Amino acid sequence: MSRGMIYKLFFILFLIVFSSLLILPTVGTKKMEIKFSANSTAEEIEAVKKRFSSGGYELNLSEQTLVVSGRNITDAIMNEVRIYKGVSDAKLLKHWVETTFLAKKINLGLDLQGGMHLVLQANFEGIQNKIGRELTEKDKNEISLQALELLRNRIDKFGVSEPSIRPRGNEAIEIQLPGVKDPSGVKKAIGTTGSLEYRLVDDKYSAMAASWIVQNYKDKQLPENYDDLKLIIDEISKSIALPANLETLFFYKRDKDTGAILPDYPIVLEKQVSLMGTDIQEATVDRDEYGQVVVVFKTTADGAVKFAEATSEKNHGRKLAIILDNKVRNAPNIKETIGSGSGNISGGFAYEEAMTLARIIKEGALPVDLKIIEERTVGPTLGQDSIEAGIKAFAVGIVVIMIFMILYYKVAGVIADIGLMLNMIFMLAILSLLGFTLTLPGIAGFLLTMGMAVDANVIIYERIKEEIKKGKSVRMAIVAGFDRAFWTIFDSNLTTLLAAFILFQFGTGPIKGFAVTLFIGILASMFVALYVTRFTYEIISLNKKIKKLHI
Repeated sequence: MSRGMIYKLFFILFLIVFSSLLILPTVGTKKMEIKFSANSTAEEIEAVKKRFSSGGYELNLSEQTLVVSGRNITDAIMNEVRIYKGVSDAKLLKHWVETTFLAKKINLGLDLQGGMHLVLQANFEGIQNKIGRELTEKDKNEISLQALELLRNRIDKFGVSEPSIRPRGNEAIEIQLPGVKDPSGVKKAIGTTGSLEYRLVDDKYSAMAASWIVQNYKDKQLPENYDDLKLIIDEISKSIALPANLETLFFYKRDKDTGAILPDYPIVLEKQVSLMGTDIQEATVDRDEYGQVVVVFKTTADGAVKFAEATSEKNHGRKLAIILDNKVRNAPNIKETIGSGSGNISGGFAYEEAMTLARIIKEGALPVDLKIIEERTVGPTLGQDSIEAGIKAFAVGIVVIMIFMILYYKVAGVIADIGLMLNMIFMLAILSLLGFTLTLPGIAGFLLTMGMAVDANVIIYERIKEEIKKGKSVRMAIVAGFDRAFWTIFDSNLTTLLAAFILFQFGTGPIKGFAVTLFIGILASMFVALYVTRFTYEIISLNKKIKKLHI
C-alpha cells in the first residue's frame, strides 16, 4: 500500500469517527434537568414524574432536582414541563460532544414535536391613517423589523425555549413556539402594542441591588421566565429596603449566539415616568462629528418640555433608562440639558445595536398593531406519531434497498450497503453542524437521497462489468469503471443539485427543509460513491490473487 493510500485511509477513518461523534447529541440519549421550587409539594413532584412514566425514560431525583434521561426529549416537552405546578425551571443538558466539538443537535420542527405556528403582519392601514400618507416598501420593511424587535422582547414571558422568530418577506413575521400550551394567551400578548417609558435611574440603590446579586447569584444563572425573575426582584427590593418611590427592574442584553434577550443585572428606577414612548416623534441612526454611530431622536412639542425637565442640570450625570414592557433595554447618561426637542444617544454602538435601539424608540413613537394572517397548532402526540411513522418508513425503505443490493450484486452489494450507512452518518453530521431543524418534508428529502444514493453504485458496477467483459484485469476494470462512471454520476446529480438550490432560494419553511436535506444528501452520496467506495476497490485490487469480482 502506497503512502498516498495510507493517507486516504486515515482521512476516511477520521471522517467516520468525527461524524459519528457529531451525531451523538441527536441520536444519543438526551437529559433534561427539572428544578422544583422550594415550596413544591410531593404531589406536584409526583405529577411531573408521572408525565415520564411511559416512553422508556430514566428518572433520577436528588433533593429538588429531577434529571430525566431518554431519546424522546425535545424542546416542546421541556416547555410543557415548565408550566407544571411546582416547577421553577427546566432545561436540556448539553451532551459532552456539544461542548467539546461545538456540535449541535438536530432540532425538530413543529410538525414533529408539536407547538404553535403563527404568521403576523403589521396593521399598515392603521399606521397610514395615523401618519396621513401612504407607506413605501421601505417603510413597511422598517415597521416589520420594529415589530420583530417587539416580539423578541416579549415572547419569553411564556417560558418558551428555542422560539423561532423571523421575517417572512418584507411585510410579515413568522413565529414558531415549540410546546406552547396557551395559544390564546400568546395571541393576546403578541397582538397588542408595547409599553415604552423613559425613567431616571437611582445610582445609589442600583449599586446596592448589584451588590446583592453578586453576593446571592454569583455562580447562578438568572431565570429567563419573568414570573421567576419577579420573585428575585421582590427579594432584592426587600433586602435593600427600597423606598416606595423607587422600583427594581432588570437590564436586558441580547445574547450574541442565540439572539435571545436575557436579564443581565438589576437596576433601580424612579417610579415617576419622565417621558412616555409617544413623546418621541422619530428616531434614526446617524454618525456624530467623531464618526461614532449614534441614535438621533426628535420629540413632540409636549415631549420637548418633559425632556428638558428630565435632562435639567440637577440630573446631569444620571442615567435615563429606556424601558420596553418592563425590561430596561438601554440607560444612556445625561450629559447636558436638551431643550431643543432633539438630541442623540451615544455609547460606542455597533450599527446593528443602534438600529435595534432606534426600533425600540420607534415602538413608543408609533406603536405597531399586529394581526394574525396564518395560524397552526400541532399537538405533541401527533408530532410523535409523525416521528414514529417517518422512522418506520425509513427503516423499511433502507432494509429493502440493502437486501436488493446484496441479492443482485452479492459482495459488491455489501460494499454498497456499507456506503449507504456511511452516507447516512455523513448527512446527519452535516445537519448537526448546521443546527438544522428537521420537518416532515425534510424527512422526505432524507429518504429520497438515501434511495438515490445507490444509483451511483449501480452505474459504477455496470461500468466495471463492461470493462471486465472486454477482457481487462480486475485492477484495470475498476479504474476504468470509476473513470467512465464519474461524469455520468456528476451530470445526473448536478441537475438535481440545481433544482434543490432553486427550491431553497425561492421556497419557504418546509420547502427549504426539503431542499437542504436533498442538497446535502446528494453531496454526501457522491463523496461516498466516488471517493470512499473507490478507495475500497483500490484496496481490493491490490490483492493480485483476485482474478474475478463478485458483481
